Amino acid sequence: MNKGRFSISPFAVLLGALLYCTASFSELAALLPPVIVHELGHIVALRLYGLRIRRVSADLRGLCIEYGGICAPLGHAVSALAGPAAGFAYAFAASFFAARNGNELLTLSAGISLLLSLFNLLPILPLDGGRIFSIIVSELLGSRRGDMLTKALSLTLSTALLMAGTWLMWRGEGTALTLAALWLLLAQPDKAALVKRRELL
Repeated sequence: MNKGRFSISPFAVLLGALLYCTASFSELAALLPPVIVHELGHIVALRLYGLRIRRVSADLRGLCIEYGGICAPLGHAVSALAGPAAGFAYAFAASFFAARNGNELLTLSAGISLLLSLFNLLPILPLDGGRIFSIIVSELLGSRRGDMLTKALSLTLSTALLMAGTWLMWRGEGTALTLAALWLLLAQPDKAALVKRRELL
């Protein structure tokens, strides 16, 4: 589905259907706020840097914000970091109120937000940590070397996660890690560099 500023790929529809069929209502309710807060963190940072949001899409890479405008590399890095930062803030707030009220749903939501934020900081594309790493090394080493190093690190770490997940599955656990690693490998972009005229978060 593609309507103006929002688009959903068949892969995203399939993933949504899978979540709906396998997760309970409480699990979905606990997952939704961290995802919304994460994306709002990106959006707020982009607006503060004067960048214009062009499109929000759901596809193989997950939820992606396409934006444009002129900004220093620091602005791109901060905008990428803002999502996990908002997730950490939500996790702290949800955990605080859950402890006071004994709310198990908030406790679960806080844990999900913390896990998602930590996962997103891994220096692997297309995660936020991968974009931050790409910006830093491209500034230090140049765009071409930065691209090569980012892509090499992304593939190496994704493969290592897959091997670790496979080993854990052999021991009777680790399915989630294996699926996450497979997704990271499938979602690797053709070019590791951020596209200046068509930025993605």
